[in-house]
Amino acid sequence: MDPDDLRTALRRWIDEGVIEESTAERIRAFEDLDEPASVRNSATDEEPLPSTDTESRLITDRRVVVALALMGGVLVAVGIGTFLLERWEEIPVAGRVLALLAVPIGAGGGGYRLRRRAPRTAHGLWLLAVLFAGVSLFQLAELSGVMDTLGSTTAERWLLLAWTALALVVASGLDSRPIATIGVLLGLATSVAAIDPGEPILLVGFYGAAAYVAGAVTSLSWGSVDDSTRPSVRFGSVLRWVGATLAVVALAAPTASGEPPRLDPGTGTALFGVVAVAAAFVALGLGRRTRRVRYGVLPGLVAPVGLAALWTVAASPVGRVPTALFGLACLFGVVVVLVAAAVELQETGLVNVATLGFVLGVLAFLAGPVTDVVSGPLALVFAGVVLLATALAAERGRRAVLARIRAR
Repeated sequence: MDPDDLRTALRRWIDEGVIEESTAERIRAFEDLDEPASVRNSATDEEPLPSTDTESRLITDRRVVVALALMGGVLVAVGIGTFLLERWEEIPVAGRVLALLAVPIGAGGGGYRLRRRAPRTAHGLWLLAVLFAGVSLFQLAELSGVMDTLGSTTAERWLLLAWTALALVVASGLDSRPIATIGVLLGLATSVAAIDPGEPILLVGFYGAAAYVAGAVTSLSWGSVDDSTRPSVRFGSVLRWVGATLAVVALAAPTASGEPPRLDPGTGTALFGVVAVAAAFVALGLGRRTRRVRYGVLPGLVAPVGLAALWTVAASPVGRVPTALFGLACLFGVVVVLVAAAVELQETGLVNVATLGFVLGVLAFLAGPVTDVVSGPLALVFAGVVLLATALAAERGRRAVLARIRAR
């Protein structure tokens, strides 16, 4: 657990009467934690001394340090990869293998050694290890002849799966948002490569719904205990908001076109959708007695069902405008359940996704049916007025939902 997170949790547990101050002191001594001076002053009702040193405030802000560490990890990965790529043919095979193994293993080992003394720098090293591990997997497979033995397509699928599994395991262990995001996107690439759908939009939506349900399962509390103290809280929240984003984007695309699909989505995509819906039903059944689980899992059920219904309507001869209207209704339905989940889970990320879904729905409808009905300068005026109203509604709605979350 991150030292700052543990300090925050200890203070919250003391304020809520969960543990005594003496117990907190023993935990701090065991974990070798020292409270900052500002916190000690506030605990003794002393006014902390104001600081006018802007640089000091920036360095002590953990978000700035995390951003610097992560940026450093990305730049090192890109720099080493570029250096090796430029000189790849000149490096002997033994040197290639050594470099491909040394970088991710060395970065991961460094992150492990620094996990307590400098957790944010360790985070950047772990990000470097995960990013470069993909390069190492593919290049080692090519050097060893695995690509030729299994075939390039089959080998790429298994290598993507291995890279995805590594990223998700590391992200879950570190409770890392950036690495979790990378893992989810790698999982999407693996799914597309494995299923090879005719229309990838449908698979993207189903995958997003499945990722959302996985986020609910991994981090939500299934009993009466508050889930804020559970491990992998950030990891689960990333799965939810990235999955929800993919789902709303997949719903907005056919809403904008209003046309039947050009290609058959394929059996693999249909099976993926069935699995996503079944997983949501199972999660709802297991957590039916817990209000947070019911509201938290519901978007993972509404999104794939709405996407499948929209795809069915788009393939029927009802026409472009009715299809777009139906797609807009499905998208706004997902937005509503996302808002309900965000309020219940007190998760601002889902509020942002719901706002994005609302804006995308209006833009999709303007880009689709409205341009067919209205054209010329009148269409520009109408679109401008609608966009202004949409911006106002989205801003007010987002603030209202955030205020309700803070009030809980």
